[in-house]
Amino acid sequence: MRKRLGDMLQDQGLITEQQLATALEEQLRTGDRLGQALVKLGFVTADQVAEALSEHLNIGRVDFSRRYIAPEVVNLIPATLIASQHVLPLEVEDGYLVVAMADPLNINTIDDLQRLTKKIIKPLIATKEEIDDAFQRTRNIAQSAKEVIARYQEEEEERGEEQQQYLGDAPGVKLANMILEQAIKQKASDIHLEPNEEGMRVRYRIDGILRDVMNIPRHLRGDVNSRVKIMANLDITERRRPQDGRIQMNLEGHEVDMRVSSLPTVHGEKIVARVLHKSSHLLELEDFGFAPSNLEKIEQMLRLSQGLILVTGPTGSGKSTTLYAFLNRLNSPEKNIVTVEDPVEYRLEGINQVQVNPKANLTFSTGLRTVLRQDPDVIMVGEIRDEETGEIAVRSALTGHLVLSTLHTNNAVATITRLLNMNLESYILSSTIIGVVAQRLVRTICTECKQAEELTDPIMLRFIKSLHLEPPKIVYRGQGCPLCSNTGYRGRTVVEEVLLFNKELRSAIENEAGEGELLDIALNSGMVTLQEAAVGKLVAGITTSEEIIRTVYSVDMEGDM
Repeated sequence: MRKRLGDMLQDQGLITEQQLATALEEQLRTGDRLGQALVKLGFVTADQVAEALSEHLNIGRVDFSRRYIAPEVVNLIPATLIASQHVLPLEVEDGYLVVAMADPLNINTIDDLQRLTKKIIKPLIATKEEIDDAFQRTRNIAQSAKEVIARYQEEEEERGEEQQQYLGDAPGVKLANMILEQAIKQKASDIHLEPNEEGMRVRYRIDGILRDVMNIPRHLRGDVNSRVKIMANLDITERRRPQDGRIQMNLEGHEVDMRVSSLPTVHGEKIVARVLHKSSHLLELEDFGFAPSNLEKIEQMLRLSQGLILVTGPTGSGKSTTLYAFLNRLNSPEKNIVTVEDPVEYRLEGINQVQVNPKANLTFSTGLRTVLRQDPDVIMVGEIRDEETGEIAVRSALTGHLVLSTLHTNNAVATITRLLNMNLESYILSSTIIGVVAQRLVRTICTECKQAEELTDPIMLRFIKSLHLEPPKIVYRGQGCPLCSNTGYRGRTVVEEVLLFNKELRSAIENEAGEGELLDIALNSGMVTLQEAAVGKLVAGITTSEEIIRTVYSVDMEGDM
């Protein structure tokens, strides 16, 4: 038989029998719940009651320090209801809406939430103070910024911008802090502070797409810029030449590094910060969205002890994340793994990571030369940028090391041509390259507002037919909802082509075959192109026509249509 709350608190030595009797009398008089009465009388703290209730009711206790709450989830419930009923939505989980509640026994509130959200409510226990604090931290940045700006007197606009650079007023500091912190919470990869005639536009790049966040008035622009520059150790008095710096932040136990770049424009300084989550959770290869056949090819590559594995694609295609997943898979106490990176984006336990520093003459090529004297088993070079780095990487693979690196090329076969254009010998390439993974990232459709529709886009229909595929009659699209910030998308997945080298391909490279011939050999050996893989994601209802056109379509294909 389950114990009563009062008995549990008494057994734990938190209240006496007399205090319990007094609280029961108070409960009869006010109609409060026993826990509320005990807290009002000062016999216990709200946290102690929450812990006891969690055990008493067998309902989970919320640890807000270990939880990221997305603003779009908070938006599922009106702010007035959150404030009045002391509830806070935490996440959507298998059709349930997980909600922190100060009073998880309030059936009326649970019913109201279910009617409002059309989801089954899964309550967790938290105190009123915890819920209120968490709600304030998750509020939309634009709403919070409006409050800060409203408190800033309009006459401050009369101050000269030159003067503002030195003042460091609280509103500018608060806005800058809010912009950086909210970007981390929303998992933005880049923050853009863009000056214009009216003031400054703030944008975040989320899932590869820039989104408007807010506009800052002209009279606060200088203060915000100065705050960011001070944090990045930049010279705030210098606004006529570009500068580069770095910010290190720790937000709720989450360590983040930001690379900051300032650029003079006609309206003032434009600042961009690249967000690097140093302690970020790395995905397993199975979670990337690779096709099963391609995943097997990648596993086959990683089982080899020597050779060169390349990941290619344009900027923002997830190459570095894929390389880190490869390293994570290879990492073991028996292997000496060394990386040369610019910058070190993730810290990996058990791996020796080297940060490129041109000022100290530590470049990719010089770093790679030194690494070869460190008895490595696996070497990761962040990027093959020039002929010298390419030659050292290839020769390292030739002399018994497993080398991982990236290149900026459009597809797997073009990678071979690019390396040959770096004056690397064809016979060396043919004997060292294990395989190439060419990839793109496409946004995935939000599962909460996903709807079927007929495929009518003429460009997409021609594109699919040019691949000699049958266009699907039905495709899917996200209609937009609070969970996806009305974008119709939530998260991203990879679209890839994997070229695993075989004898025929090696022979063709050694004989300096053209790109067309190499592509034919790759296709005959079972390689699925990026375009075909992307269409497969469309047919499976994972992404949309617009995403495919944005990522894998090119004008060159018009000639094939």
